[in-house]
Amino acid sequence: MNDSLDHLTNSPFTGKTGFENLSPAKVTLCLLLLLLAASFIPFVIQKSNLLENQYGAEMVAKSKDYSDPEEFKVLRVRMNLWTSGLTLPFLALLFPLIISNYTGLNKSDLGWKNTGLIPSIKQGFTWLIILVPIVYILQFFMVKIQLLLPGENVTDHPLTQLADQKLLALEWIMLFFSAVVGAPLLEEQIFRGFIQPWIMAKKSGVLITISCAIFLSVLQFRADWYKAFSLAWGDRSMENDSQLQIHITKALGPLLFSLLVSALIFIINRKNKSHAAIGATALLFGMIHAFAWPSPVGLTLLGVGLGIAFAKTGNIVTPIFIHMGFNFLAFGMLLIQTVIKG
Repeated sequence: MNDSLDHLTNSPFTGKTGFENLSPAKVTLCLLLLLLAASFIPFVIQKSNLLENQYGAEMVAKSKDYSDPEEFKVLRVRMNLWTSGLTLPFLALLFPLIISNYTGLNKSDLGWKNTGLIPSIKQGFTWLIILVPIVYILQFFMVKIQLLLPGENVTDHPLTQLADQKLLALEWIMLFFSAVVGAPLLEEQIFRGFIQPWIMAKKSGVLITISCAIFLSVLQFRADWYKAFSLAWGDRSMENDSQLQIHITKALGPLLFSLLVSALIFIINRKNKSHAAIGATALLFGMIHAFAWPSPVGLTLLGVGLGIAFAKTGNIVTPIFIHMGFNFLAFGMLLIQTVIKG
């Protein structure tokens, strides 16, 4: 096994990879086409009245009432399980077809290999054992630090709110297909199979990618800063003051983290393009979860591990296996927590 991170699959320094001629515009087009395709399943769900048949028309109508988002947030999350559980696996299967039709790349270029499957899975299992405790320990300390800050609030991922709910059996199945199957299959093809090798093949790849990551953190900053500003000009009750501090922390956290990591990636890029590409991809991967601060910190570290694992094996199965294992563990803990709470 080649221990170099300059693997043939994702390094322009060891041979032609097919990514050299891909412009940022074409990469963006592929991702936009994927985003457009993502609207297909929700359209089918809506036209088939699937949710109305499962929950009733009245409950579906309530889930669309955003006048009191907290009251119906969990209801929306439960119903969205159907969308994500069906859409993510669909997009994971569609993504290689979009890439091959619009870029000329094939499945092999994205890391899908016909050989070395068992060694890649073994490598993935080793990485999973290493990454799980490291990421969870880091996340534990980040949560503790967050609780020491004004407001003492940690933003839960929407799915963690389901621990207090009695989900239907079909909802658990949709959650499994969404978190354990669909998300790893789709995200690893996009981030490790497509974006990471593209960054390595393009001179401006690192700059473009971290710019996108910072942009996502700015969007989150804008959203939470607006909420903080609204509270500052509203009723200055003790509860509102606490919420004000929470939104300020949520606004500044992702932005400062993305800027700090970006500076580090720039320094690394001067010495090793491969390492910088892995870091930039990981940062972008973390920042798509900026809404659930401080989760992006642990997820960025996880992304680094996934990127290194892919670079070492050249087989996309390795990071997919790791990602699936990581999400399966979270899924299992959520299920156990739900059973304990009765």
